[in-house]
This record gives sequence, C-alpha cells and structure tokens, in this order.
Amino acid sequence: MNINFQSSNPAASLPLPPGDLGLPFIGQNKTIIKNPQKFIEEMYQKYGSVYKRRFRGKNYIYFQGYEAIKFVLTNENKYFTYFQGFRNSKTIFGQSDMTLLAGKEHKDRQKLLAKAIKSKTLNNYVNIIHDLSQSYFLKWMKSDYVDLYSEINNYTLDILLKLLLGIDYASQSEINNSLTDMKSGLNTVPVAFPWTKLGRALESKKKLFNQFEQIIVRRKKENDFGSDILGILLTVQEQINQELTAREIVEQMVNLLFLGRKELSSALSSFLILTSEHLDILKLLQIEQEKLDSSEPLSLAKLKKMVYLEQVIKEVLRLAPPVSGGLRRVIEDCSFQGFRIPKGWHIYYYISSVLQDSEIYKEPERFNPERFNSVNAEDKKKPLCYIPFGGGARECIGKEFAYLVIKIFISALMDNCSWKFQENQDLTINTFPVARPAHKIEACFRPR
Repeated sequence: MNINFQSSNPAASLPLPPGDLGLPFIGQNKTIIKNPQKFIEEMYQKYGSVYKRRFRGKNYIYFQGYEAIKFVLTNENKYFTYFQGFRNSKTIFGQSDMTLLAGKEHKDRQKLLAKAIKSKTLNNYVNIIHDLSQSYFLKWMKSDYVDLYSEINNYTLDILLKLLLGIDYASQSEINNSLTDMKSGLNTVPVAFPWTKLGRALESKKKLFNQFEQIIVRRKKENDFGSDILGILLTVQEQINQELTAREIVEQMVNLLFLGRKELSSALSSFLILTSEHLDILKLLQIEQEKLDSSEPLSLAKLKKMVYLEQVIKEVLRLAPPVSGGLRRVIEDCSFQGFRIPKGWHIYYYISSVLQDSEIYKEPERFNPERFNSVNAEDKKKPLCYIPFGGGARECIGKEFAYLVIKIFISALMDNCSWKFQENQDLTINTFPVARPAHKIEACFRPR
C-alpha cells in the first residue's frame, strides 16, 4: 500500500529564489561591501524582484520593486519581524530599544512615543527650530566656505537634543564624541576591552546614559515636566498609566536621536545638493516665499501654505531617500511569486526600487516636483508607493517631525541666504546605506 505524505506547508515544495549563495560563511561579502548600491542594482537587472545571496554567514533574500516590497511591509509579524543588522546593537542601545521590539510590545511602545511627537504638539517646536536654524545661517555666512555635511550634522544634533531633552548646543559638548564612539562600536568585533572600539563605545554609552538619566530623574521630581518631548512623554505616561523606567526612556531617546540625526542630515544635505542643480526650481521656491505674508508669525498653518516647498522636499526624498531599505527575519515559511521564502532566513528590501519605479513615477530619473501636485499626485497611485521613511508597521514614527524640521530649515534659509558650492566639486550622493554626500562638499552661504 502506497501512502502519500503531503506537507502541511504549501511553500515547502517550491524552489528557492534564483541567485548564488557563494561559499559558506564567505558568501558574497567582498562584492557587496565594495559597492552595495551597484551590486543591488545589477542583481535586480539580472534576477528580477526577488533573489538570494549569502552575506556575512547569513542567507538573505533581496526584495525589490513595488509588489515585492509591499509583500514584505504588509506581512510584518505574520511572516517577518525586524532584524537589526549591527551585531552590537543590543549591547549599545539596550534591550528595550523600540527598533528591537516586536509584535504587541513594539506596537504599544510605538503608540506611546507617537503621542509625544504627534502633530498637535509640533506647533510648540516651530520657533525653536526657526531660531536655531537662523543662528546657524549667521555663523555660516561669516565663513568663506563650510563643510556642508559636517555642519548640518552638528545642526541636527543640536536641534534634536534641544527638542528631545532640552539640552542646548549638544554638538559643542562631549555628547557628540560619545555618540561617535557608540556608532563606531555598532558593527565591530564584539570584544569589550577598554582599548577596543566596543569597549570605548560602552564607556561612552555609560557616560551618556547616566547624563540623560539624571535629567529624567530630576524632571520626575518636579511638578512641571517641561514642554520638550521628554516632558510630553512623562505627562502622557501619567495620563495613560503606562510608565517606563528612566533607563527605558533613555534607550528610546537615544534611538530617536540616532535615527533622527541620520535621516535629517541626509534629507537636508540632499536638498541643498539636488536643488542647486535646478535654478528654475529655486526661483519658484523663492517666489512662493515672497508671496507669504511676512507679518504673519511662523506656525503650522503658515507652513501648510508652502505647497511648492513641500513638493520639492518630497521629490528630494524620492530621489535620495534617507532610509535606503530595511532588514527583516523570516519567522514563518511563506512564498512570493512562486518562490519559497524559508523560515530563519533574512530579508533585505531596497526602497529606491519603489520610489523610482517607472510604472508609478513618470520619468523617474528626472527631478520634477510637479509630480506631487494635486493633479498628478503620483505618490497616491498605489498604497505604499511613497516610502522614503519606510512603511507599514515600522514606518518612522518621527516622519512628521522630520518634515517639520526640513520645511522650517529650508524656508528660513530661503529668507536669509543664497548658497553655492566650490567649483569642480563632486556632488555625487551615495544612497546606500544612507543618502549622503560621497565626498566632502564645501559650501558658501551669503545674505540674500
């Protein structure tokens, strides 16, 4: 008697996606590290929207194109969960860092933090962002040329820590050095002797966390928590009776600081570089600014009138998204386009393959802010087709906050300054892993 055993898993009999895993442990490390952006684009051309590769001893399936990435983003916690690519993330950022949480725990933490930076609280930050932006412009205008990315990186650190914890001019303090040490230790050899990168990272973490915890403990003793994001978070905790420890709050603040700084620095530098190549667009931006009532104080309502500025920002973020992609781990066997996606494997999805999809965006390589006006509305063609800050359950919770800072910074810049770059500089933007200038760029700012 013949007995046919049928697998309860319909994906089990399907083939793996195409691609070459390479040698065990070695995989495709050299090829990927040398030029990851080029590698990803070449593999997309060769294999299509889903293919396999081995990287740093782990089996990966790469997802590219609209349908593939939508599949990943809409199946969070069903087939996929977040995977942190840095080997020392938990050691440096802590166990309760929101990006490392999953399922209901992640959803609850995200909801709590979102309450502290929701749109109705953003109006409290408008003048702070505007004033700090202007102070930087005044400093830049006193120099012949400034290192663009370095200065913007200092600006984003100052603005974020002022709004998160009420700390002034953090870029001029030891905080900047501590953050640099912590970043250096993220993907290094996991050996924590004092002279190793990880050892220095953990020592800097200890100093930074202690400093931030002292601020939190002091605030909790005061009747007035303050109006920055920490103060709002402490108030919200009381209201909904969902209290985090001081250490848990610090871990969330440090996470917001690292991600926010990276994304804001990317967006602002990309804006200045890309628009400098389109003087006609800068002229239209200037005209929009001049039409606004100068006697009307800056507010969220006034910022909403800057419709063309918003379109230009969206186009910059489409061409140079601050988040190049995302990592996931497969928690349940599944299938996509006839291929098996095995449990235990890892996923990488590449955001630019959606943002430059010619079936969604007409002439995707062209810088065209008009694609986002109310008539064309190319970003509304399909769900999850405009995802510069990621999408789905793990979309950046600070997205609206980031747009606010970018819009105020650029609006104030247009009012105060003109800018140009040193001649014969390479203005290439590397888009992987984070969009940023490929080389040092010197910029000159002058009064308008």
